[in-house]
Amino acid sequence: MFISTTTIYDHSVRRLAINLLCWMSLLIAAACWATDSQAAASKDFPKTLTDLAGRQVTLSAPPTRLFLTQPRQLYALATLLDDPTPRLAGWAYPLTVFDPAMAQRFITQWPALDQLPALSNAPTPQLDSEALLNLAPDLVLLDLARVSNFEGSPLAQLLDELGIAYLFIDFNRHPLENTPKSLALLGEALNAMPRADAMIALIEQRLARIDQGLADLKLAEQPTNAPTVLINVAPGVKVDCCRTNLRNGLADLVARAGGDNLADALIPGASATLSNEWVLSHPPDVILNTAGQWTAGDGVRVGLDISADDISQDLRHLSQSLPGWKHLNAVQNGQFYALWHGFHQGPFAIVALERIVQWLYPEHFTDLDPAATFNALLPITPALSHEDHFWGALNAP
Repeated sequence: MFISTTTIYDHSVRRLAINLLCWMSLLIAAACWATDSQAAASKDFPKTLTDLAGRQVTLSAPPTRLFLTQPRQLYALATLLDDPTPRLAGWAYPLTVFDPAMAQRFITQWPALDQLPALSNAPTPQLDSEALLNLAPDLVLLDLARVSNFEGSPLAQLLDELGIAYLFIDFNRHPLENTPKSLALLGEALNAMPRADAMIALIEQRLARIDQGLADLKLAEQPTNAPTVLINVAPGVKVDCCRTNLRNGLADLVARAGGDNLADALIPGASATLSNEWVLSHPPDVILNTAGQWTAGDGVRVGLDISADDISQDLRHLSQSLPGWKHLNAVQNGQFYALWHGFHQGPFAIVALERIVQWLYPEHFTDLDPAATFNALLPITPALSHEDHFWGALNAP
């Protein structure tokens, strides 16, 4: 059969035209879907929210350009959103400052995060207003701890004048009380309430189990004395001994877990630095050292790709390098622990609480599974594995 080149050409053109029409249909459908999705997301706006500082903040539309003043605020967004990066305008400095391994895991999952604009490569006390505004944010997230310094500042006044909303959230100052509130606030702001509600319900269920277990212990009148706990914040990073929390942060968790914070005997305040001599003269039953993978300092390691042996080795080095510590009962009895510092920097305080209460009362909370709780709250890819250790203990000699 003879087929002319004209016929072949006509068929090719027709096929190309059909393909173009198909692609145009798909693009139009995608555009309509995006428009419908944006319209659905916008139907609840404007909305007025109350942030953790008690401020009334009105959002005129769903925020699409968030600025993070603290990089660990990303932990909360990772909990609430499948991919937060399309909604990010930038951050004050990268997460690598605090946890290079976790930052790399997030970058592997969301490559766009590697190109996220940063105002600095290190923590800075003041934000560059001009650089921040150049990023055109429509919502700025701030830690509640900064409220007294930020409110009334030139930057706050500038944001108010330009109509750029900012919200105070808190996972650090009072993590058990304020984590559900902060998740609910972000869920409302980002139209992510189903995920926020699920996470809050999980946290409340785990907390109720712990509270009931501790109540049962009191009814059984055992133990009669709460174990004394020394909170040692990031030993080796800024000082060897001993930054600690008083009535905030990890201190809230120790108290809720039925422990007696050794530093509560000190003057009122949020934090203090204890001398080595004071610790030796007030020997604790349990020592909790916060740990991580900081880029500076010589702290105890925990986190992604850190083994139990790594942690035990670092704890042994710490106990032997601080004068007199190897003779402390907490060290001798193996109640010398490392706990990821990030647990009270993101919405994961309940994970730390489960682990702490197991350490304090190991016979009464065997049904708790902090690793499973952590995986449920942080749905990263790949999931946390047995090769990742966010806590550990010194083996008793």
